[in-house]
Amino acid sequence: MSEQEIDLFFREMADVVPLRTPGKTTTKSGSTVTPGQQYRRQQAQYSKEDIDGPLSLVLRKPLAADAWITYKRDGIQTGVYKNLRLGKYPLEATLNLFRKTPSEARDELLQFVHECQDCNIRSVLLVFGRGRNTDATLKSYLAQWLPEMEQVQAGHTALKQHGGIAAVYVLLRKSEQLRSENRERHAARLGG
Repeated sequence: MSEQEIDLFFREMADVVPLRTPGKTTTKSGSTVTPGQQYRRQQAQYSKEDIDGPLSLVLRKPLAADAWITYKRDGIQTGVYKNLRLGKYPLEATLNLFRKTPSEARDELLQFVHECQDCNIRSVLLVFGRGRNTDATLKSYLAQWLPEMEQVQAGHTALKQHGGIAAVYVLLRKSEQLRSENRERHAARLGG
C-alpha cells in the first residue's frame, strides 16, 4: 500500500470504537428436553451394581496389535457367522472406546450392550483404536470380555472400511421381544 492509502485508512478508522464483549456467556433457559436427552438421563440412573458384571480387569492373555478377534458361541449357524465377519449385517449402533481406560471401557460396554438389548439392536461395531507399537490392551480386554457376556453371540475383527484391526463386529442375542415376534411369525407361516 502506498503512504497515501495508509493515511486514508487511518483517517477513516479514527472514530472506530472496539466492540465490548460481555464477560458472561448467555445460554437459553427453559429449553425443552429432547427425547434423546430424557432417555440418556434415565439410563444414567442405573447404578454401577445394576450394570457391573463378571468382566474382570485382570488381563489373562494379551494380544498383539495386529491380532484378530474371533468368537462364535456354540449354536450359532456358520452362515450367520460368515455374514458377520464379512460385514454383511447393517451396523445398527457403534461404541467408540478409543482412549478409554479398561475400567471406563468395561463400564461403557456393559451400559451399551444393556441399551442395545432394550432397543432391540443386534449388530454393533465396537471401535477401540490401534495400540501404540505392540500394545493392544483394550483389544485384549475385549477379546476376553466378549465370550464372558451372555448377550454376545459372536464377534469378529471388522473389515478395513469399518476400522479393520482397530474395531470388532459384534452380534448380540435377540431380545425377548424379538424372539416372541419371531415365534409368532413362524407359527403364522406354518398355519399354527
